[in-house]
Amino acid sequence: MEISRAHLHAAATAVHDDTSATLRNGCDAAGCASLCRRIDARLDAETEAVRGDGIAIACVPGCTYCCHQRVSVLPHEAVALLEHLRTGCSAIDAAAIEGRIRANARAIDAMTVAEHRAANLPCAFLVGDRCSAYEVRPSVCASFHSLSQDRCRHAFENPHDAGTPRNSRPVALELKAFADAVIEATEAGLAAAGVASEKGELHQRLRDLLDAKRAGVTVSVGP
Repeated sequence: MEISRAHLHAAATAVHDDTSATLRNGCDAAGCASLCRRIDARLDAETEAVRGDGIAIACVPGCTYCCHQRVSVLPHEAVALLEHLRTGCSAIDAAAIEGRIRANARAIDAMTVAEHRAANLPCAFLVGDRCSAYEVRPSVCASFHSLSQDRCRHAFENPHDAGTPRNSRPVALELKAFADAVIEATEAGLAAAGVASEKGELHQRLRDLLDAKRAGVTVSVGP
């Protein structure tokens, strides 16, 4: 399967325009969650299209090697995860996830980036070998894929080789090109809306949002 320039351009333009329009005048938590769902849906649809063309994507439910990596999130993605924690989880599950968010953030505070990448720290939203925030997961998670579960297992079991050819994973180049275009368009849409597109580590950023909410600050994204 070869993705045409027109297809990439159309998808990127749609994501850019949706992101900038949604965030330009400020966006509450529910709006941020809705934006993430729309972007993730595009990425998921492209993955299924690639599968349909016969490319053997190795990712399957219950395979969680990638859920132990360092993940950086954009501002609206962090707010969307917080909204999911508030509205998409039971009180018991939300409390447990919040506890893991805070514990992970504390652990990461004491690590270098390289140490964190080698730590195999499970994502706070990983529950029963499934992503409990799947519909609003960060775009970097929605775009992550591999053609070899064995390579993902090797990387998980040898985390200190992160960033080296030993831990490389095979990917579908056309799917990677599509995902890169969507993520770049999202960041450009943030900039067009006057929103800083600086990424932050998932648990640390969520810990900060939880603290802000506890202090009575309204959590939203906007210029």
